[in-house]
Amino acid sequence: MGPLPSDDDGGLVAAFRAGRGRAFDRIVERHYAAMLRVAEQRCGAGALADDAVQTALVRAHRYLRGRGPVENLGAWLRRVVHNCATDLLNAERGAAELSEDLPDREAEGVEGKELRRILEDAIGRLPGIYREPLLMRYVHGLDAKEIAKQLDDNLHSVKSRIARGRHELRRRVEGILRRGGYL
Repeated sequence: MGPLPSDDDGGLVAAFRAGRGRAFDRIVERHYAAMLRVAEQRCGAGALADDAVQTALVRAHRYLRGRGPVENLGAWLRRVVHNCATDLLNAERGAAELSEDLPDREAEGVEGKELRRILEDAIGRLPGIYREPLLMRYVHGLDAKEIAKQLDDNLHSVKSRIARGRHELRRRVEGILRRGGYL
């Protein structure tokens, strides 16, 4: 496909929108380190920061395919990764709070402990795309519109992710709960 016509951010965005996938690769090369620094400042070094950057890149890829304006690509990408890191931190806090809402391990019997372990494991294994909006909805009490705003996603997509997340959680635990005699 030859060299990219312009190596500045605006030219790379235009090239990407024109179908030159290498332009997005160049955007990532140029901005990845700064995005990772933002994520690490927000949630510490490690897997959570890496996840925040990856989630931000997916969002950026989706947004940049469209025609939405981006005046300062570097600043915009840093803001997107900051928001993703915040969302992941909130999801982790929500998982911890959800865990706290489950019955006390010391006070419950063997069956209750097993049920708690099954539910915690199933929630933790949900893909982030479902776990994140489910926790925001049912732990933090946000409505779909608020979730869409925080995730920088459209309302229809968020409602779909919540519904699919509930379905996936049910699918994952229903058989286990039936075999264990809980249902």
